[in-house]
Amino acid sequence: MMKIGAKDTSPRYRTNEPLISPKVMENLGQVIGERYLSPGNWVQKFEKAWAKECGVLHAVAASSGTAALHLALLSTGVGQGDEVIVPAMTCPDTLNAVTFAGAVPVIVDIEPVRFGLDPSRLREEITPNTKAVIPVHLYGAAVDPEIFTICHERDLLVIEDAAEAHGAELGGRLVGSLGTAGCFSFRGDKMLGVGTGGMITTNDEQLARRANHLIGLAGTGGFDRYHSLELSYSYEMSNVHAAVGVAQVDMLAPTITAKRRIAGFYDRLLSSDLMDKPALLDGHVFWRYVVLLKRGNPRRVHSLLAEQGIETMPPFVPAYRLPHYAGQQSPKKFPVADDVYERLLSLPISPYLERRQVEEIVTLFHAAVVAEN
Repeated sequence: MMKIGAKDTSPRYRTNEPLISPKVMENLGQVIGERYLSPGNWVQKFEKAWAKECGVLHAVAASSGTAALHLALLSTGVGQGDEVIVPAMTCPDTLNAVTFAGAVPVIVDIEPVRFGLDPSRLREEITPNTKAVIPVHLYGAAVDPEIFTICHERDLLVIEDAAEAHGAELGGRLVGSLGTAGCFSFRGDKMLGVGTGGMITTNDEQLARRANHLIGLAGTGGFDRYHSLELSYSYEMSNVHAAVGVAQVDMLAPTITAKRRIAGFYDRLLSSDLMDKPALLDGHVFWRYVVLLKRGNPRRVHSLLAEQGIETMPPFVPAYRLPHYAGQQSPKKFPVADDVYERLLSLPISPYLERRQVEEIVTLFHAAVVAEN
């Protein structure tokens, strides 16, 4: 409870917010009226809707994006002794899921435009033990298409981490439909905000069946539902979150439209003398609008803007700098990830922002960067 007289520290401009469908309350009312909050028919509705949205045959709802990644890896047979190639910059959960599966994450540097896996570095890191690659579509931009070509040539599994790129496209195809499986997160600040939850998308029926088996108690169902046949994970999504998800699917298109419009405002208003701006790539959905400062310290600029009520976000810490993963890597350099980490800052790109608000953010941002020099 907020104390009387306490200062409200909520930002005036948030980095991300979800558009909320008017159908959310209606769907929640139905769930409450049905008095069945556990996984059920609403989960199946959400799976069907998301599979259609992504242009795939199957979708398996999970409790989180991390759970979806873990299940996808297990369902494709990734396990002890396998190597899985991951990008140097991503949410730690990408590597955590590999570790949960018993495999070893192999960290590879990123390229400087999309901030995804560098194809040339990927080729260098493939070994006889490499079983899968997790391309992460970072900040809303799909990875370099050569990643998929390399994986196809080397017969490697491709588990897309699309947690930040709902609706993004590559060559006219949607992320989540490009590899063996795609994995999404539905945290409240994602492109499609539900609150929490995840989803696996795939055209592989056997993979989907395996994931559905492991997601609960790995039993035969019916009277023997508690007769677990192997280690399982209780990663199901609830009917409550699924009901929100069913409604929110309709908000993805307007969210993408709004974010692309705001990215265009930033591109025209921000000074190229002070920062490198993101490329306006085809298919980019701008989950976050990230810039690389040419001057100033991102940490200090972040603090100065917070004092003005403007929320900014830091970069992901490169995986090779995390203490629990640093020791697993053979000595190698990550020049692009190092540079991005030292200069990146994410600006507000809530779909509710108007042009005048973006102008105010840019003015204060420029002033903060200049003040830092």
